[in-house]
Amino acid sequence: MLMQHIGVGYFGYYRATAYAMKHSLMPEIAKLRMKALNFWDKHGIRAAADAFDVSTRTLYWWRRLLRTGGPEALIPRSKAPLVRRSRHWHPDVLKEIRRLRTELPNLGKEQIFVRLKPWCEARHFTCPSTSTIGRIIAGAHDKMRMIPVRLSARGKARLIKKRSVKPRRPKQYRPVKTGELIGMDAIELRMGDLRRYIITMIDEHSDYALALAVPSLNSDITSHFFSKATKLFPVAIRQVVTDNGKEFLGNFDKTLQEASIKHIWTYPYTPKMNATCERFNRTLREQFIEFNELLLFEDLNLFNQRMAEYLVLYNSKRPHKSLELMTPVDYILRESKNCNMWWTHTASRLFFLLLNLIGNVFRCAQKPAFDGFTAFNKRFYRPFSGRGLHPGKHRQIAAGIASQKCDPIRSQ
Repeated sequence: MLMQHIGVGYFGYYRATAYAMKHSLMPEIAKLRMKALNFWDKHGIRAAADAFDVSTRTLYWWRRLLRTGGPEALIPRSKAPLVRRSRHWHPDVLKEIRRLRTELPNLGKEQIFVRLKPWCEARHFTCPSTSTIGRIIAGAHDKMRMIPVRLSARGKARLIKKRSVKPRRPKQYRPVKTGELIGMDAIELRMGDLRRYIITMIDEHSDYALALAVPSLNSDITSHFFSKATKLFPVAIRQVVTDNGKEFLGNFDKTLQEASIKHIWTYPYTPKMNATCERFNRTLREQFIEFNELLLFEDLNLFNQRMAEYLVLYNSKRPHKSLELMTPVDYILRESKNCNMWWTHTASRLFFLLLNLIGNVFRCAQKPAFDGFTAFNKRFYRPFSGRGLHPGKHRQIAAGIASQKCDPIRSQ
């Protein structure tokens, strides 16, 4: 018999039905509280308190819950303690249980109890019960389980390694601060037998984006790009979300761990979990790559230079609908804290350095691959080192930097 679900093809159908079921199946106590509040509106608070045998203080509390959280807030929460009791057994008892599980691999809790009881009595230890032994085994990080040794086709021993669990992105999670979550991805372009790759990264809160074209793609190149590109971000990066590609493993993951940055993975074949970066890839294709695709395979350095000019426009001049028609730089400047030490509305010097790096490092990068990121010339941020600059000058500075002519910056 063929079953056809009625919600197939309708985005959000099952979520809406689950939400409706949740409201239609409210507990009786929540319905009683709602009835008491309705009775209060009709007959007054004194009559409602007498009719439902509650105090007026309780009625006020229920009304506050209803106004702040809706009907769901009237459902009583769990009263279980936040900090629960944890078991504490003598370390020697735990070692003996592990030894028995090792001597006779994966021995059951009933058999362990028979052998453990005389051992505990001889040492005047309290012997855990059969159920407690099972919970101790289940609570161990490795379940006290012995993994057998397998032989390869050549007769060599090999261990069966347990796959590590990757941290995934929580459902419906959205960052609320700049630098809280950075999305990264890679674009592959082909022309005949040639391949070129473009590594992209974007801040999901402010839409501040960077990109770089490379001739090959691996974890070393991605790691080097990330370590240099972080210097162009105005704030510290806390989390990075990527897909499961090989370019985001190995040294790249190690670089994030050394920088104390949490690495979040998307589920396989689920690009919508990194939708912000995927949408930036489309914008980059439609507005820049399609007009310079031939240059990408002929002169990679010149392509990166022109893409840097485009990124300056993208970050400092192009309005974004998601930012209320503001540019990412303006959005970050508005979000930044003001300095209360000198003149009012004084922007942080960190953001003037940001504008400097956007206009000079990207525009003047003409050396292969990553030389443009490692370059830095102190003379470019000297005009912005003074305090008390009026915020109305921000856009003039951004426009002036974007159009500034300078010599190629060489790494030192």
